[in-house]
Amino acid sequence: MSDNKGPVLVIGATGQQGRATTRQLLERGWDVRAFVRDPEAPAAAGLRDAGAETVVGDLDDIDSVRAAMKDVYGVFMMLTMMEGVHITDAGIAAETRRGKAVVELAKELGVRHFVYSSLEGAGEDSGVEYYAAKTAIEGYIADAGLPATILRPVFFMDNFNTFNRPVRTDNGELLVNLAVRPDIPLELIAVRDIGAFAAIAFDRPADYLGRTVPLSGDRLTPPQIAAVFGTVTGLPAHSNQIPIEQIKAFDEQVGKMFAYFNEAPGHPIDTSTLHAHHPDLMDLETWLQATEWTV
Repeated sequence: MSDNKGPVLVIGATGQQGRATTRQLLERGWDVRAFVRDPEAPAAAGLRDAGAETVVGDLDDIDSVRAAMKDVYGVFMMLTMMEGVHITDAGIAAETRRGKAVVELAKELGVRHFVYSSLEGAGEDSGVEYYAAKTAIEGYIADAGLPATILRPVFFMDNFNTFNRPVRTDNGELLVNLAVRPDIPLELIAVRDIGAFAAIAFDRPADYLGRTVPLSGDRLTPPQIAAVFGTVTGLPAHSNQIPIEQIKAFDEQVGKMFAYFNEAPGHPIDTSTLHAHHPDLMDLETWLQATEWTV
């Protein structure tokens, strides 16, 4: 276990993963600097209330990043390619540029543990441009020789609270809409558990430095996902395959991602070590119960 307790600079602190990581680090006794653009935003205020120090800056202002990163032990970085509710070419380019700048700065300042939340599918010939951006940032980390851990989370269970939220039909059934073939298993992870593994990586540098770690808590086909929702809600539930073209009409990159899921489902992720280091790793049913999910 690490004898050093920070500080850790959390980049992307007000996003889902950043908030989860900040809280998990604080629970484990780490000092946390949360990098925020607006210190008065509710998410930033919540991080302060939880015990984090908020530092104000912008990833496009490298001097503000340098000031925030000065004298830290570690950095957690999660970047987004989103602009509003869409993934755009400009967003992908900005993510790649910002990631490179942060990595170079971490090298310059001698950061001792850099944890990057990438995604499962990075490093593969997926044809998905925003996957390629994650791959490029992983490459920058390797080329810089940073002491690092790469986390590769899979599809978020938390998406079932937002754009993949199941809906109740007129006949009272629960409908799980996914652009995934009914025979394709989908790997799932709770955002809370991504934050837990980021904190565990800092806690256990001997086990995590130099590693790329896929993160999954469950692996289910769409009909199995619907069955879990039915069990938890007590409602009849079934899945529905949304056409890929319908997804692409909303967001080309998300459509490409689901097309890749259908074409290359991949091998199951071995979760035995994940469970050993984090016994509270949630499967879908546990997550639905823990979040008190309702229709």
